[in-house]
Order: sequence, then C-alpha cells, then structure tokens
Amino acid sequence: MTWSPRIYDLTRPMTHETLVALAGKLTVGDAPVKDLEFTWLRSWERGDNGTQCQWTLNDHFGTHVDAPSHVVRGTPSVDQLDLGRLFGEATVIDCSFARGRGLTGDDFERARPGIRRGDIVLVYTGEEPGTPEEYLVNQTYVTPGGAQWLVDARVHAVGVEPFGFEHVYDGVCVRHCYRPEVTDPWPAHRICLSAGIYIIEGLANLAGLAGRRVRFCGLPLPVPNSSGSPIRAIAWDDSPADGSPADGSP
Repeated sequence: MTWSPRIYDLTRPMTHETLVALAGKLTVGDAPVKDLEFTWLRSWERGDNGTQCQWTLNDHFGTHVDAPSHVVRGTPSVDQLDLGRLFGEATVIDCSFARGRGLTGDDFERARPGIRRGDIVLVYTGEEPGTPEEYLVNQTYVTPGGAQWLVDARVHAVGVEPFGFEHVYDGVCVRHCYRPEVTDPWPAHRICLSAGIYIIEGLANLAGLAGRRVRFCGLPLPVPNSSGSPIRAIAWDDSPADGSPADGSP
C-alpha cells in the first residue's frame, strides 16, 4: 500500500502579516526582525527565459528553530543540530488553561495527553495575534522551572506558538535582555538549549491537534554559524489523506 498520511501544516507563511501576528508593535520601526526582502534576478516579465530570486532573511523569521548558539556561547549552530531531535514522535499538549501566563513544571505535568521521554513537545495555548498598534504584553511563555521540568523529562525538542519561548515584551522592552551587561538574559532558553533540547517558535494550526499524539518534522537549513533557521513544520498521523482506514481495508 502506498504511504499517504494525513499531513498537517504547522508553519506560518513568510509574510509581513506573520511578523505582526507574532510580535505586534515590535515589528514596527527600527525592529531587530525585518520583513523578508525578495529580489528578482530573472523573471518571465523581464524577458528572461526562467525565474530566479534572492532572499534576505532573518534567521528567526516566522516558524523557526533556535540553535543552542542563540543564547549559549560555544554551543552548536543551526548547521550542527542533531536532526533526529526534530523528527519523530510528538505530543501536542493542551495548555490553553494557562494562556497568558508562565508555564511551570506543574502545568506540563497536568497537560494532556502527557509527555514521554524522547518526545517532541508541541504546546498549544491558543495565542491571540498582534497588531501593528500594540505590544504583545499578554503572552504565554515557559518559565525557568518549566524549562527544567522538560530537561528532567528528557524530551528532544519543544515547540510553541508565540514568537518567543520566553516573554518577548518583558525580555526586550522591560529587562532589555540584549544589553551586554545582562548576564543571563533568557534563562529558560539557556536551560533547554544547554541540554540539547531544541526550541521551535512561531508554530501555527495546533488547535486541531491539541490533546493528540502525532509524528512531527521541522528541519532547518544548514547555514554555517547561524543561530537559527526558518523551518517547514509538519505533523502527520496514520490516517490516510483520503480518509480510508490506515490498514488499507475496505
């Protein structure tokens, strides 16, 4: 029988609207994350006999994975990641009960369908999109205690819907975490990434999978020395795309 699983696309489109939805007013003006710049090198409209373009792209644009080097000096960059940690069994835990606050170890303990050793953990919270006129001050995020719980559970990766694994507005606008004098700017990132638990941010379309176990794949581009990469994140299960029984029976 031909393998034809039902595919769920968990990736946001690489557009300005995605940046606004994820970061709100932080994308306006002199923001560190810019729109994708798209330049045609060849095009049919120009009379060329084919098409080719050039991208200028932030390594943390849209749906993306953080490499350990993002926050921990001397650790692997995105081209050095263990891809086996970004492909495999996943649990889509429903943490919508905690939307708008920090996720703790107790929250991960109670979330269903539960977390097993070696899982890729995808966290559904039902985040609200931002607008260009507002800062996203209400965000679900992972606390340092929650991050340590994931390390102790020995998961492979963790993915979230917001732009940041930690509270972006608090980190950037309140604690000014990118200033050199801040010694531990993103502690939950550090805890997970130092343990080889990769962080995926900006996931979409988790609502329909919340409370289920699926397979997941979200692979980065192997850009040398990069601290992250956009990914095409997908999930699938054993139900064929045409709705027929998984065992091929009539």
